[in-house]
Amino acid sequence: MSEEIQETSAAAPPPENIPATTGAQPSRENRALALAVAGWLLPGLGHALQRMWGRAVVVFLTVGLLVVGGAAMRGNVFTARGNDAFDTLGYAADLGTGSFYLLARALEDHGADVSHAGGDYGTRFLATAGVLNLLAALHAYEAARGRKA
Repeated sequence: MSEEIQETSAAAPPPENIPATTGAQPSRENRALALAVAGWLLPGLGHALQRMWGRAVVVFLTVGLLVVGGAAMRGNVFTARGNDAFDTLGYAADLGTGSFYLLARALEDHGADVSHAGGDYGTRFLATAGVLNLLAALHAYEAARGRKA
């Protein structure tokens, strides 16, 4: 009789409040983090490495066109030498474009012209590109973890 009790208790699943540990979790998490960083550095790359071709192309083209359009309108590309909190926040948003930040800095040859509406819109285009790319990198991270499709 005691052998039957031991057999059934040995086959019982672990309690629900104790998470099961597997050896695959850390490597999956590391892969997801690497894909997020790749997606931040080059917009769409995190999705492309997961064979999400449509999303990869849309993210790359959207972020790229927003950066080129914003720089063409002579929007302000913020630098790390900000004077106040808004400059620092703008720099963080612009840096969100990853390697496209360097492209925006290269296209800004005459400096920003935010005294006109075009330059003001260009600044917003650049910030929007950065935030969009950060959101896309977050989606690539979550998709690699298996939480999003």
